[in-house]
Amino acid sequence: MTKVLAALLTLLFLLGPSALAGRVSPRAAYAGLQPNAVATASDTGDDLIGRAAPAWSFDRWIRTPPLSLASLRGKTVLLRWWTEGCHYCATTLPELEKLRRLHQADGLVVIGVFHPKPPRDLSDRHIVAVANQLGFSGPIAVDGRWSTLERYWLDGHPERQWTSVSFLIDRNGIIRWVHGGGEYHPGDDPRHAACAVQYRGLVRALDRVPPEGSSSRERQ
Repeated sequence: MTKVLAALLTLLFLLGPSALAGRVSPRAAYAGLQPNAVATASDTGDDLIGRAAPAWSFDRWIRTPPLSLASLRGKTVLLRWWTEGCHYCATTLPELEKLRRLHQADGLVVIGVFHPKPPRDLSDRHIVAVANQLGFSGPIAVDGRWSTLERYWLDGHPERQWTSVSFLIDRNGIIRWVHGGGEYHPGDDPRHAACAVQYRGLVRALDRVPPEGSSSRERQ
């Protein structure tokens, strides 16, 4: 009986107060979802391009003092949500680390946004260990309850299947490129042709909105 009660309490936590009203919260709907290998049309995020990026409200920051959109005005910002046990994050984060190191002097800021599945509290030490394992050394924002993920991506869109999303924000705070989840990286493997195409899309977007002080950018 005790185990049954504990399971019910865990389920109610994941569903949130909205479960009592007959509506499942986004964090519950996506916590255990395994998306298709190819993002659907609803996951492109094309409707967000050209819009002002929403303010974020992360739980805390790791490897950096707290950052805000206002404090980063004048820089180009790439946000990537990631988590442990995510194959797509493991293939993408090392490439973002390369971009970060190559262009940070130009004003490019790459922020890895950690969102645990299911939403829960994890120590900074644990998060840093996972980031190091994945090869990412940049600043980390912790979105433990997915509050900013919901604001940027999930709210009002139950059809969206992915949570490992990315947003490129220009120096004026405008969204210029969106990746609706999964992996993107360069390469010649025909099995990952779509990943290479999407990565080149990011590079082209960076070319169009170069970071401060950058007159040109390597094209791939």
